[in-house]
Amino acid sequence: MALQNTGQMSAADLEAELKCPVCLGIYREPMQLPCGHNLCRCCLNRLCESQDHCSCPECRATFARSPALKKNLKLANIVDCFQLSLGADGNQNYFEEISSMVASCPEHKMPWEYFCRQHKACLCRLCLESHQSHNWQQLEKAAVSGRAVLADEVARLEQSQNMLDDAESWLQDAQDQLRADRARLKKQVSELFASIQEAQELASRSIPDWEFIRTYQITLEKLLKADVHIQSFSVQKRELDRALVSQVAKESQVLVKKLSKVIRDSISQSRELLLNRHSQGRAQTQKSKTQTARAPSSLQRSRLTLDPNTAHCNLSLSSDLLSAEWVQQRVPCPSHPERFRLHPQVLCSQGFVSGCHFWDVALTGTRRWEVGVTCKGPGLSWVDSCIAWALRWDSRKLQAFEGHRRHNNPQLSSIQQAPGRIRVCLDREEGTLSFFAVDSESAPSMEAGKLLHAFHIKAKCALFPGFYLEESKLSILQYSTKSELA
Repeated sequence: MALQNTGQMSAADLEAELKCPVCLGIYREPMQLPCGHNLCRCCLNRLCESQDHCSCPECRATFARSPALKKNLKLANIVDCFQLSLGADGNQNYFEEISSMVASCPEHKMPWEYFCRQHKACLCRLCLESHQSHNWQQLEKAAVSGRAVLADEVARLEQSQNMLDDAESWLQDAQDQLRADRARLKKQVSELFASIQEAQELASRSIPDWEFIRTYQITLEKLLKADVHIQSFSVQKRELDRALVSQVAKESQVLVKKLSKVIRDSISQSRELLLNRHSQGRAQTQKSKTQTARAPSSLQRSRLTLDPNTAHCNLSLSSDLLSAEWVQQRVPCPSHPERFRLHPQVLCSQGFVSGCHFWDVALTGTRRWEVGVTCKGPGLSWVDSCIAWALRWDSRKLQAFEGHRRHNNPQLSSIQQAPGRIRVCLDREEGTLSFFAVDSESAPSMEAGKLLHAFHIKAKCALFPGFYLEESKLSILQYSTKSELA
Protein backbone atom coordinates (compact mmCIF):
# COMPACT_ATOMS: atom_id res chain seq x y z
CA MET A 1 0.00 0.00 0.00
CA ALA A 2 0.98 3.63 -0.46
CA LEU A 3 1.21 4.27 3.27
CA GLN A 4 3.65 1.44 3.68
CA ASN A 5 5.85 2.78 0.88
CA THR A 6 6.17 6.13 2.68
CA GLY A 7 7.22 4.46 5.92
CA GLN A 8 3.91 4.90 7.78
CA MET A 9 1.92 2.09 9.38
CA SER A 10 -1.46 1.50 7.73
CA ALA A 11 -4.65 0.90 9.65
CA ALA A 12 -4.56 -2.78 8.67
CA ASP A 13 -1.00 -3.21 9.99
CA LEU A 14 -1.86 -1.45 13.26
CA GLU A 15 -5.02 -3.56 13.60
CA ALA A 16 -2.95 -6.76 13.09
CA GLU A 17 -0.65 -5.73 15.95
CA LEU A 18 -3.65 -5.07 18.23
CA LYS A 19 -5.34 -8.45 17.66
CA CYS A 20 -5.60 -11.07 20.41
CA PRO A 21 -3.92 -14.37 19.32
CA VAL A 22 -6.85 -16.39 20.76
CA CYS A 23 -10.05 -14.68 19.56
CA LEU A 24 -8.31 -12.81 16.68
CA GLY A 25 -10.24 -9.66 17.63
CA ILE A 26 -9.08 -6.27 18.91
CA TYR A 27 -7.84 -6.53 22.52
CA ARG A 28 -10.57 -6.19 25.19
CA GLU A 29 -9.03 -5.45 28.60
CA PRO A 30 -5.53 -6.69 27.57
CA MET A 31 -3.73 -8.66 30.30
CA GLN A 32 0.08 -9.01 30.11
CA LEU A 33 1.53 -12.52 30.62
CA PRO A 34 4.87 -13.14 32.37
CA CYS A 35 6.47 -13.81 28.95
CA GLY A 36 5.53 -10.30 27.71
CA HIS A 37 2.68 -11.25 25.35
CA ASN A 38 -0.91 -10.08 25.88
CA LEU A 39 -4.37 -11.70 25.88
CA CYS A 40 -7.94 -10.48 26.35
CA ARG A 41 -9.18 -10.97 29.90
CA CYS A 42 -12.02 -13.24 28.74
CA CYS A 43 -9.67 -15.29 26.51
CA LEU A 44 -7.23 -15.69 29.41
CA ASN A 45 -10.05 -16.96 31.68
CA ARG A 46 -11.19 -19.49 29.08
CA LEU A 47 -7.61 -20.62 28.45
CA CYS A 48 -7.00 -21.26 32.15
CA GLU A 49 -10.30 -23.12 32.50
CA SER A 50 -9.69 -25.45 29.53
CA GLN A 51 -6.07 -26.42 30.33
CA ASP A 52 -4.43 -27.94 33.37
CA HIS A 53 -1.14 -26.19 32.62
CA CYS A 54 -1.60 -22.74 31.08
CA SER A 55 0.75 -21.74 28.27
CA CYS A 56 1.13 -18.67 26.09
CA PRO A 57 -0.56 -19.20 22.67
CA GLU A 58 2.31 -17.38 20.91
CA CYS A 59 5.56 -18.62 22.53
CA ARG A 60 4.15 -21.62 24.53
CA ALA A 61 5.77 -20.37 27.72
CA THR A 62 4.00 -21.89 30.76
CA PHE A 63 2.73 -19.96 33.78
CA ALA A 64 0.67 -20.59 36.92
CA ARG A 65 -3.02 -21.49 36.58
CA SER A 66 -4.17 -18.39 38.54
CA PRO A 67 -1.41 -15.81 37.99
CA ALA A 68 -1.48 -12.37 39.60
CA LEU A 69 -1.58 -10.64 36.22
CA LYS A 70 -2.25 -6.94 35.72
CA LYS A 71 -4.01 -5.04 32.96
CA ASN A 72 -1.70 -3.54 30.30
CA LEU A 73 -2.83 0.10 30.66
CA LYS A 74 -0.63 1.50 27.89
CA LEU A 75 -1.86 -1.11 25.38
CA ALA A 76 -5.47 -0.49 26.46
CA ASN A 77 -5.04 3.27 25.79
CA ILE A 78 -3.60 2.51 22.33
CA VAL A 79 -6.59 0.26 21.56
CA ASP A 80 -9.02 3.01 22.64
CA CYS A 81 -7.30 5.58 20.41
CA PHE A 82 -7.29 3.15 17.48
CA GLN A 83 -11.00 2.42 17.86
CA LEU A 84 -11.76 6.16 18.01
CA SER A 85 -9.78 6.68 14.78
CA LEU A 86 -11.87 4.00 13.05
CA GLY A 87 -15.25 5.61 13.64
CA ALA A 88 -18.11 5.92 16.09
CA ASP A 89 -19.11 2.25 15.98
CA GLY A 90 -15.57 0.91 16.61
CA ASN A 91 -15.58 -1.37 13.56
CA GLN A 92 -12.06 -2.83 13.25
CA ASN A 93 -12.31 -3.34 9.50
CA TYR A 94 -13.81 0.08 8.85
CA PHE A 95 -10.98 1.41 6.63
CA GLU A 96 -10.69 -1.90 4.79
CA GLU A 97 -14.45 -2.04 4.16
CA ILE A 98 -14.51 1.50 2.77
CA SER A 99 -11.41 1.02 0.61
CA SER A 100 -12.75 -2.28 -0.78
CA MET A 101 -16.19 -0.94 -1.76
CA VAL A 102 -16.57 -0.51 -5.52
CA ALA A 103 -18.94 2.33 -6.43
CA SER A 104 -19.91 3.64 -9.83
CA CYS A 105 -21.14 6.94 -11.19
CA PRO A 106 -24.99 6.96 -11.10
CA GLU A 107 -25.10 9.23 -14.16
CA HIS A 108 -22.61 7.50 -16.53
CA LYS A 109 -22.59 3.99 -14.93
CA MET A 110 -18.78 4.02 -14.87
CA PRO A 111 -16.50 3.34 -11.86
CA TRP A 112 -15.08 6.17 -9.80
CA GLU A 113 -11.47 6.95 -10.77
CA TYR A 114 -10.85 10.54 -9.65
CA PHE A 115 -11.61 12.88 -6.74
CA CYS A 116 -12.36 16.63 -7.04
CA ARG A 117 -10.88 18.38 -4.00
CA GLN A 118 -12.83 21.60 -4.72
CA HIS A 119 -16.28 19.94 -4.68
CA LYS A 120 -15.34 16.99 -2.39
CA ALA A 121 -16.84 14.56 -4.93
CA CYS A 122 -15.81 11.34 -6.72
CA LEU A 123 -15.60 11.47 -10.52
CA CYS A 124 -15.62 8.99 -13.36
CA ARG A 125 -13.81 9.57 -16.66
CA LEU A 126 -16.77 11.39 -18.22
CA CYS A 127 -17.38 13.52 -15.11
CA LEU A 128 -13.71 14.62 -15.21
CA GLU A 129 -14.33 16.62 -18.39
CA SER A 130 -16.45 19.15 -16.47
CA HIS A 131 -13.86 19.40 -13.66
CA GLN A 132 -10.68 19.90 -15.70
CA SER A 133 -10.12 23.39 -14.29
CA HIS A 134 -10.54 22.20 -10.69
CA ASN A 135 -8.06 20.68 -8.26
CA TRP A 136 -8.49 16.92 -8.83
CA GLN A 137 -6.42 13.78 -8.35
CA GLN A 138 -6.73 10.01 -8.63
CA LEU A 139 -9.18 8.42 -6.18
CA GLU A 140 -6.62 6.03 -4.69
CA LYS A 141 -4.18 8.87 -3.94
CA ALA A 142 -6.97 10.93 -2.40
CA ALA A 143 -7.91 8.00 -0.14
CA VAL A 144 -4.26 7.55 0.92
CA SER A 145 -3.96 11.29 1.66
CA GLY A 146 -7.17 11.20 3.71
CA ARG A 147 -5.94 8.28 5.79
CA ALA A 148 -2.58 10.01 6.34
CA VAL A 149 -4.33 13.19 7.53
CA LEU A 150 -6.49 11.19 9.94
CA ALA A 151 -3.44 9.29 11.25
CA ASP A 152 -1.50 12.55 11.80
CA GLU A 153 -4.50 14.07 13.58
CA VAL A 154 -4.77 11.08 15.91
CA ALA A 155 -1.02 11.29 16.66
CA ARG A 156 -1.32 15.01 17.39
CA LEU A 157 -4.24 14.44 19.73
CA GLU A 158 -2.32 11.71 21.54
CA GLN A 159 0.63 14.11 21.95
CA SER A 160 -1.70 16.77 23.36
CA GLN A 161 -3.16 14.21 25.77
CA ASN A 162 0.37 13.32 26.95
CA MET A 163 1.13 17.01 27.52
CA LEU A 164 -2.03 17.33 29.57
CA ASP A 165 -1.07 14.28 31.64
CA ASP A 166 2.40 15.79 32.25
CA ALA A 167 0.82 19.06 33.43
CA GLU A 168 -1.46 17.20 35.83
CA SER A 169 1.50 15.20 37.17
CA TRP A 170 3.53 18.40 37.70
CA LEU A 171 0.62 20.01 39.54
CA GLN A 172 0.32 16.99 41.85
CA ASP A 173 4.08 17.10 42.58
CA ALA A 174 3.85 20.80 43.40
CA GLN A 175 1.02 20.18 45.85
CA ASP A 176 2.97 17.35 47.51
CA GLN A 177 6.06 19.59 47.83
CA LEU A 178 3.95 22.37 49.36
CA ARG A 179 2.56 20.03 52.00
CA ALA A 180 6.07 18.76 52.79
CA ASP A 181 7.45 22.31 53.18
CA ARG A 182 4.53 23.30 55.44
CA ALA A 183 5.14 20.30 57.70
CA ARG A 184 8.90 21.01 57.83
CA LEU A 185 8.43 24.67 58.76
CA LYS A 186 5.89 23.74 61.42
CA LYS A 187 8.36 21.27 62.91
CA GLN A 188 11.15 23.88 62.92
CA VAL A 189 8.98 26.47 64.70
CA SER A 190 7.93 23.88 67.29
CA GLU A 191 11.54 22.94 67.92
CA LEU A 192 12.45 26.64 68.23
CA PHE A 193 9.78 27.28 70.84
CA ALA A 194 10.86 24.14 72.70
CA SER A 195 14.49 25.32 72.80
CA ILE A 196 13.37 28.77 74.05
CA GLN A 197 11.36 27.21 76.84
CA GLU A 198 14.23 24.90 77.77
CA ALA A 199 16.69 27.85 77.90
CA GLN A 200 14.27 29.88 80.02
CA GLU A 201 13.90 27.10 82.58
CA LEU A 202 17.64 26.52 82.71
CA ALA A 203 18.37 30.22 83.26
CA SER A 204 15.78 30.62 86.00
CA ARG A 205 17.23 27.67 87.89
CA SER A 206 20.98 28.34 87.60
CA ILE A 207 21.76 32.11 87.47
CA PRO A 208 19.17 34.35 89.19
CA ASP A 209 21.15 37.62 88.79
CA TRP A 210 20.31 40.65 86.62
CA GLU A 211 23.29 40.24 84.32
CA PHE A 212 22.11 36.83 83.20
CA ILE A 213 18.57 38.17 82.90
CA ARG A 214 19.85 40.96 80.62
CA THR A 215 21.77 38.47 78.54
CA TYR A 216 18.72 36.23 78.41
CA GLN A 217 16.54 39.15 77.31
CA ILE A 218 18.95 39.99 74.48
CA THR A 219 18.98 36.37 73.39
CA LEU A 220 15.22 36.18 73.59
CA GLU A 221 14.84 39.28 71.42
CA LYS A 222 17.11 37.75 68.79
CA LEU A 223 15.12 34.55 68.86
CA LEU A 224 11.86 36.46 68.55
CA LYS A 225 13.21 38.37 65.57
CA ALA A 226 14.28 35.09 64.01
CA ASP A 227 10.82 33.66 64.71
CA VAL A 228 9.15 36.68 63.06
CA HIS A 229 11.47 36.26 60.05
CA ILE A 230 10.59 32.57 59.79
CA GLN A 231 6.89 33.32 60.03
CA SER A 232 7.20 36.02 57.35
CA PHE A 233 9.11 33.61 55.09
CA SER A 234 6.44 30.93 55.62
CA VAL A 235 3.65 33.37 54.76
CA GLN A 236 5.46 34.57 51.63
CA LYS A 237 6.10 30.98 50.49
CA ARG A 238 2.47 30.01 51.01
CA GLU A 239 1.30 33.01 49.01
CA LEU A 240 3.80 32.25 46.24
CA ASP A 241 2.81 28.56 46.09
CA ARG A 242 -0.89 29.49 46.13
CA ALA A 243 -0.43 31.93 43.24
CA LEU A 244 1.65 29.41 41.27
CA VAL A 245 -0.89 26.63 41.76
CA SER A 246 -3.75 28.96 40.80
CA GLN A 247 -1.94 30.02 37.62
CA VAL A 248 -1.18 26.42 36.65
CA ALA A 249 -4.81 25.40 37.29
CA LYS A 250 -6.14 28.22 35.10
CA GLU A 251 -3.71 27.41 32.27
CA SER A 252 -4.61 23.70 32.53
CA GLN A 253 -8.34 24.47 32.31
CA VAL A 254 -7.80 26.62 29.22
CA LEU A 255 -5.64 23.89 27.64
CA VAL A 256 -8.24 21.21 28.43
CA LYS A 257 -11.03 23.29 26.83
CA LYS A 258 -8.97 23.89 23.69
CA LEU A 259 -7.97 20.25 23.40
CA SER A 260 -11.55 19.09 23.96
CA LYS A 261 -12.82 21.38 21.21
CA VAL A 262 -10.12 20.22 18.79
CA ILE A 263 -10.82 16.54 19.59
CA ARG A 264 -14.59 16.95 19.17
CA ASP A 265 -14.19 18.81 15.85
CA SER A 266 -11.69 16.26 14.52
CA ILE A 267 -13.82 13.28 15.52
CA SER A 268 -16.95 14.89 14.03
CA GLN A 269 -15.22 15.60 10.71
CA SER A 270 -13.70 12.10 10.55
CA ARG A 271 -17.05 10.46 11.38
CA GLU A 272 -18.89 12.45 8.71
CA LEU A 273 -16.23 11.64 6.08
CA LEU A 274 -16.27 7.91 6.84
CA LEU A 275 -20.07 7.66 7.07
CA ASN A 276 -20.49 9.46 3.73
CA ARG A 277 -18.13 7.06 1.98
CA HIS A 278 -19.71 4.07 3.70
CA SER A 279 -23.25 5.10 2.69
CA GLN A 280 -22.16 5.60 -0.95
CA GLY A 281 -20.88 2.04 -1.25
CA ARG A 282 -23.55 0.29 0.85
CA ALA A 283 -26.28 0.57 -1.82
CA GLN A 284 -24.02 -0.91 -4.52
CA THR A 285 -22.87 -3.71 -2.21
CA GLN A 286 -26.46 -4.61 -1.24
CA LYS A 287 -27.45 -4.65 -4.92
CA SER A 288 -24.59 -6.99 -5.86
CA LYS A 289 -25.51 -9.31 -2.98
CA THR A 290 -29.13 -9.49 -4.14
CA GLN A 291 -28.09 -10.32 -7.69
CA THR A 292 -25.65 -13.09 -6.73
CA ALA A 293 -27.52 -14.65 -3.74
CA ARG A 294 -29.19 -17.49 -5.64
CA ALA A 295 -28.73 -21.23 -5.82
CA PRO A 296 -26.60 -22.30 -8.84
CA SER A 297 -28.23 -24.86 -11.08
CA SER A 298 -25.00 -26.87 -11.60
CA LEU A 299 -24.59 -27.91 -7.94
CA GLN A 300 -23.65 -31.46 -7.06
CA ARG A 301 -24.82 -33.16 -3.86
CA SER A 302 -21.80 -33.93 -1.68
CA ARG A 303 -21.65 -36.91 0.68
CA LEU A 304 -20.05 -35.67 3.88
CA THR A 305 -18.78 -37.41 7.00
CA LEU A 306 -17.71 -35.82 10.27
CA ASP A 307 -14.00 -35.77 11.15
CA PRO A 308 -13.64 -37.30 14.67
CA ASN A 309 -10.13 -35.80 15.01
CA THR A 310 -11.59 -32.26 15.08
CA ALA A 311 -14.61 -32.94 17.37
CA HIS A 312 -14.69 -31.07 20.71
CA CYS A 313 -14.75 -33.27 23.82
CA ASN A 314 -18.35 -32.21 24.58
CA LEU A 315 -19.61 -33.55 21.23
CA SER A 316 -20.66 -37.19 20.79
CA LEU A 317 -20.44 -38.54 17.21
CA SER A 318 -22.42 -41.45 15.79
CA SER A 319 -20.68 -44.59 14.52
CA ASP A 320 -21.46 -43.72 10.86
CA LEU A 321 -20.04 -40.15 11.40
CA LEU A 322 -23.26 -38.60 10.05
CA SER A 323 -24.61 -37.08 13.27
CA ALA A 324 -23.30 -35.28 16.36
CA GLU A 325 -24.87 -34.27 19.66
CA TRP A 326 -23.75 -31.99 22.47
CA VAL A 327 -23.35 -33.78 25.83
CA GLN A 328 -22.72 -32.20 29.21
CA GLN A 329 -20.16 -34.80 30.32
CA ARG A 330 -16.90 -34.69 28.36
CA VAL A 331 -16.27 -37.64 26.05
CA PRO A 332 -12.83 -39.30 26.34
CA CYS A 333 -10.94 -38.31 23.19
CA PRO A 334 -7.36 -39.07 22.08
CA SER A 335 -5.09 -36.07 21.82
CA HIS A 336 -4.91 -34.59 18.35
CA PRO A 337 -3.47 -31.23 17.15
CA GLU A 338 -6.60 -30.44 15.08
CA ARG A 339 -9.12 -31.01 17.88
CA PHE A 340 -11.15 -27.93 18.90
CA ARG A 341 -10.46 -26.86 22.50
CA LEU A 342 -12.41 -23.66 23.20
CA HIS A 343 -15.60 -24.06 21.14
CA PRO A 344 -17.91 -27.13 20.84
CA GLN A 345 -17.28 -27.48 17.10
CA VAL A 346 -16.59 -30.25 14.57
CA LEU A 347 -15.51 -30.19 10.91
CA CYS A 348 -16.13 -32.62 8.03
CA SER A 349 -13.36 -34.69 6.53
CA GLN A 350 -14.12 -33.35 3.04
CA GLY A 351 -12.75 -29.99 1.86
CA PHE A 352 -13.51 -28.17 -1.39
CA VAL A 353 -11.17 -26.01 -3.49
CA SER A 354 -13.21 -25.98 -6.73
CA GLY A 355 -16.58 -26.94 -8.20
CA CYS A 356 -20.18 -26.43 -7.07
CA HIS A 357 -21.44 -28.45 -4.09
CA PHE A 358 -24.38 -28.59 -1.69
CA TRP A 359 -25.46 -30.64 1.33
CA ASP A 360 -28.51 -30.82 3.58
CA VAL A 361 -28.44 -30.89 7.38
CA ALA A 362 -31.09 -31.22 10.09
CA LEU A 363 -30.48 -29.17 13.27
CA THR A 364 -32.43 -29.25 16.53
CA GLY A 365 -31.74 -27.78 19.94
CA THR A 366 -32.83 -25.28 22.57
CA ARG A 367 -29.65 -23.24 23.01
CA ARG A 368 -27.43 -22.45 20.01
CA TRP A 369 -26.17 -24.01 16.77
CA GLU A 370 -24.14 -22.85 13.77
CA VAL A 371 -23.63 -24.25 10.26
CA GLY A 372 -21.09 -22.99 7.71
CA VAL A 373 -17.59 -23.45 6.30
CA THR A 374 -14.09 -22.55 7.48
CA CYS A 375 -10.41 -22.77 6.47
CA LYS A 376 -7.61 -24.77 8.05
CA GLY A 377 -4.33 -23.01 8.57
CA PRO A 378 -1.94 -21.54 8.23
CA GLY A 379 -0.62 -23.23 11.36
CA LEU A 380 -3.00 -24.40 14.09
CA SER A 381 -4.43 -21.02 15.17
CA TRP A 382 -7.79 -22.01 13.64
CA VAL A 383 -8.20 -24.69 16.35
CA ASP A 384 -9.12 -21.98 18.90
CA SER A 385 -11.20 -19.92 16.43
CA CYS A 386 -14.86 -19.92 15.50
CA ILE A 387 -16.25 -20.97 12.10
CA ALA A 388 -15.26 -18.38 9.47
CA TRP A 389 -18.60 -18.10 7.56
CA ALA A 390 -21.62 -19.34 9.51
CA LEU A 391 -25.39 -19.09 9.95
CA ARG A 392 -26.23 -18.99 13.70
CA TRP A 393 -29.41 -19.70 15.70
CA ASP A 394 -29.21 -18.45 19.32
CA SER A 395 -32.65 -19.68 20.53
CA ARG A 396 -34.22 -16.32 19.54
CA LYS A 397 -33.23 -15.35 15.99
CA LEU A 398 -31.04 -16.22 13.00
CA GLN A 399 -27.84 -14.28 12.37
CA ALA A 400 -25.06 -14.41 9.75
CA PHE A 401 -21.43 -14.06 10.90
CA GLU A 402 -18.17 -13.67 8.98
CA GLY A 403 -15.64 -14.36 11.71
CA HIS A 404 -16.65 -12.03 14.58
CA ARG A 405 -18.44 -9.56 12.26
CA ARG A 406 -22.23 -9.87 12.04
CA HIS A 407 -23.90 -9.20 8.68
CA ASN A 408 -26.97 -6.96 8.72
CA ASN A 409 -29.83 -8.94 7.15
CA PRO A 410 -33.38 -7.76 8.01
CA GLN A 411 -34.84 -10.96 6.55
CA LEU A 412 -33.00 -13.09 9.13
CA SER A 413 -34.11 -10.84 11.99
CA SER A 414 -37.75 -11.38 11.05
CA ILE A 415 -37.53 -15.19 11.37
CA GLN A 416 -38.90 -16.22 14.79
CA GLN A 417 -38.53 -20.02 14.48
CA ALA A 418 -35.41 -21.96 13.51
CA PRO A 419 -35.67 -23.92 10.22
CA GLY A 420 -35.61 -27.68 10.71
CA ARG A 421 -33.55 -28.39 7.59
CA ILE A 422 -30.97 -26.21 5.89
CA ARG A 423 -29.36 -26.60 2.49
CA VAL A 424 -25.81 -25.22 2.19
CA CYS A 425 -24.65 -24.36 -1.37
CA LEU A 426 -20.95 -23.68 -2.02
CA ASP A 427 -19.89 -22.39 -5.46
CA ARG A 428 -16.08 -22.06 -5.51
CA GLU A 429 -16.09 -20.79 -9.11
CA GLU A 430 -18.34 -17.81 -8.28
CA GLY A 431 -17.06 -17.49 -4.70
CA THR A 432 -20.51 -17.69 -3.05
CA LEU A 433 -21.85 -19.54 0.01
CA SER A 434 -25.68 -19.64 0.26
CA PHE A 435 -28.08 -21.00 2.88
CA PHE A 436 -31.63 -22.17 2.01
CA ALA A 437 -34.48 -23.33 4.23
CA VAL A 438 -36.00 -26.56 2.81
CA ASP A 439 -38.92 -28.66 4.00
CA SER A 440 -39.04 -32.45 4.35
CA GLU A 441 -40.87 -32.93 1.03
CA SER A 442 -38.57 -30.88 -1.20
CA ALA A 443 -35.34 -31.85 0.60
CA PRO A 444 -34.52 -34.94 -1.56
CA SER A 445 -34.98 -32.97 -4.81
CA MET A 446 -32.55 -30.53 -6.41
CA GLU A 447 -34.95 -27.60 -6.02
CA ALA A 448 -33.64 -24.80 -3.78
CA GLY A 449 -35.87 -23.59 -0.95
CA LYS A 450 -36.18 -20.13 0.56
CA LEU A 451 -32.92 -18.15 0.50
CA LEU A 452 -31.83 -17.17 4.03
CA HIS A 453 -28.43 -15.53 3.44
CA ALA A 454 -25.46 -15.53 1.03
CA PHE A 455 -21.75 -14.76 1.56
CA HIS A 456 -19.14 -13.70 -0.99
CA ILE A 457 -15.91 -15.58 -0.23
CA LYS A 458 -12.52 -14.55 -1.65
CA ALA A 459 -10.46 -17.23 0.13
CA LYS A 460 -8.46 -19.57 -2.15
CA CYS A 461 -7.73 -22.28 0.44
CA ALA A 462 -9.79 -25.46 0.88
CA LEU A 463 -13.12 -24.87 2.66
CA PHE A 464 -14.37 -27.51 5.11
CA PRO A 465 -18.00 -27.76 6.27
CA GLY A 466 -18.20 -27.06 10.01
CA PHE A 467 -20.79 -27.03 12.80
CA TYR A 468 -21.15 -25.45 16.28
CA LEU A 469 -23.43 -27.32 18.74
CA GLU A 470 -24.43 -26.15 22.23
CA GLU A 471 -27.28 -28.18 23.73
CA SER A 472 -28.13 -29.06 20.11
CA LYS A 473 -28.04 -32.01 17.71
CA LEU A 474 -26.91 -32.29 14.07
CA SER A 475 -27.68 -34.83 11.32
CA ILE A 476 -26.12 -34.82 7.83
CA LEU A 477 -28.92 -35.97 5.53
CA GLN A 478 -28.16 -38.64 2.93
CA TYR A 479 -30.62 -39.50 0.15
CA SER A 480 -30.75 -42.45 -2.18
CA THR A 481 -30.00 -42.04 -5.89
CA LYS A 482 -33.66 -42.72 -6.73
CA SER A 483 -34.91 -39.91 -4.51
CA GLU A 484 -32.34 -37.51 -5.92
CA LEU A 485 -33.44 -38.23 -9.49
CA ALA A 486 -37.01 -37.63 -8.50
